[in-house]
Amino acid sequence: MKPSLSIYKLLFVFLLITCCKEKSSLLKNRIKLNINKNWFYLENNTNKIDEALKLQQWDQVNLPHTWNALDATDLVPGYRRNASWYKKVLNIQDLHSNAIHELYFEGSNIETDVYINGTRVGGHIGGYIGFTVDITNAIELGDNEILVRVSNSYNPEVIPSQKSDFFIFGGITRDVWYQVKPKKHLYNLKINTPHVSNASAQVLATLNVNDVKGSHLKIKASLYNKEHEIVASSILDVESNSITIDFKNIEKPILWDVNNPYLYTLDLQLIEEEKVLDVLVNTVGFRWFEFKDYGAFYLNGKRVLL
Repeated sequence: MKPSLSIYKLLFVFLLITCCKEKSSLLKNRIKLNINKNWFYLENNTNKIDEALKLQQWDQVNLPHTWNALDATDLVPGYRRNASWYKKVLNIQDLHSNAIHELYFEGSNIETDVYINGTRVGGHIGGYIGFTVDITNAIELGDNEILVRVSNSYNPEVIPSQKSDFFIFGGITRDVWYQVKPKKHLYNLKINTPHVSNASAQVLATLNVNDVKGSHLKIKASLYNKEHEIVASSILDVESNSITIDFKNIEKPILWDVNNPYLYTLDLQLIEEEKVLDVLVNTVGFRWFEFKDYGAFYLNGKRVLL
């Protein structure tokens, strides 16, 4: 007996749904993946991708990496200040329809241009601050080629200048991460403790929310002690992309000390229609310090020898 046409139709629909689900599912949790391993390095200052890819002198390296590693100790005067290339294949198994895909560079010295599949997606000037590059619109399912051009060349418009009395090491000098986060997400968290004493303490946190327009979002903020007991909590309506959380009176806090570096945990959840969209977690400690007459240093009211 031959299968009916309707069975074939059902099978086709099932395969179509399964295929689409594998390619673009919904992101459930943030992803942060270190991609330091298995890069290739080309010591050539061309500014054209096609020329760089045609060359055969690519050496395999792991990050962090600098082409000046031996310049400070060899017998040749000076050190190389020029441009070089890095490349890597990044395999992406899910495009996550509700997500933002990024590369996060903890440090790249000193002028950086980033390309994905031949398209420039961003860059950065300065080697001592991390930066992110949004690659969402440039990636595809499967293998994606990352190309990074880094230069520590002489540039009087960039600090530190060529007159610096220290080495300006060129290269991708810190870790690189592939990270994925939901389009509606929390970011730019800053935590302060304006008031701290043995009797009470205050936590003042500010943060931003991405993609607020047209949404009905809430933030659930919870402060936990080391035993994971709730010390303070609140739920706030998100009315703009800037949020302030103020826990004003935390009674008898356990203070951070050199002998007991006690930390609390601030847990922030972005919620829409009772569904958690994003989570940020950070630690915070309570302490105060001061220098008194003749240079004596006090921590939490007690003298500490430095």
